[in-house]
Amino acid sequence: MLVFPQLETGAAALYPVVRRRVTRTVRNTMGDGSRVVFADIDAGIQEWDVRATGLTLEEWTAIETLFQAVSGRLTSFTFLDPAGNLLLRSEEFGEPEWDNGPLIQLTPGIGDPSGTTRATRVVNAGQVAGAVAQVLAVPGSFRYALSVWAKTTAGSNVTLSATTAGGSAAKTIALTNQWTRASLEIELGLDTDSLTFGAQLDAGASVDLFGMQVEAQRGVSDYRKTGVSGGVHAQARFAEDELTVTAGGTDVFDGAIRIVAS
Repeated sequence: MLVFPQLETGAAALYPVVRRRVTRTVRNTMGDGSRVVFADIDAGIQEWDVRATGLTLEEWTAIETLFQAVSGRLTSFTFLDPAGNLLLRSEEFGEPEWDNGPLIQLTPGIGDPSGTTRATRVVNAGQVAGAVAQVLAVPGSFRYALSVWAKTTAGSNVTLSATTAGGSAAKTIALTNQWTRASLEIELGLDTDSLTFGAQLDAGASVDLFGMQVEAQRGVSDYRKTGVSGGVHAQARFAEDELTVTAGGTDVFDGAIRIVAS
């Protein structure tokens, strides 16, 4: 799997990270002089300016190796947005992007910790544990942080988990009737191309969930809602055909990298 490498610290980039959204508007002038203007949604791109300051030789070599493998701008690779939520539809657990257990029942429109009604009541009507889960095409060797807001009025727990071929990580959190942000740090170190992230409920459990998030870093940050697009960009490319790096020592490298994705 060709993917922009993670730093040894578990971070995807050094901050500040600059992220831009570039869009295009199409304007059509009619014969009578009137104009029709609309957004060309297929022409939009995102750009990131990623700082690479104080990298070790191993970290910079990993970036150079990817650059050579994709021949600069020529071919694409996967880039995990360092300032994004990797999940799709982070609040809409009933959408097709989610791979839920067969007897998981969802009731949207529940009050959430932000004072709106975007949370979902999740009931496991089965006789075995079941989960609200999503599969992401991301490397099993990276470090991740999974988080979700959760509460219960039924004395239930929630288990956060990350699973891939050959390994998994899980953490069970005792819930109360007050919202809490449950989290799990994940470091499986496995050479796989996908991970399943989820919130698992015991048989008969009832839990309110809101705002699930997966980040390609060691700890959780502020929640970021997603819709039909998330932070996994499978068609990312380097913006230039050359990399510029300054060696500040035998194991200190500085550079600036621009990445684009449609």
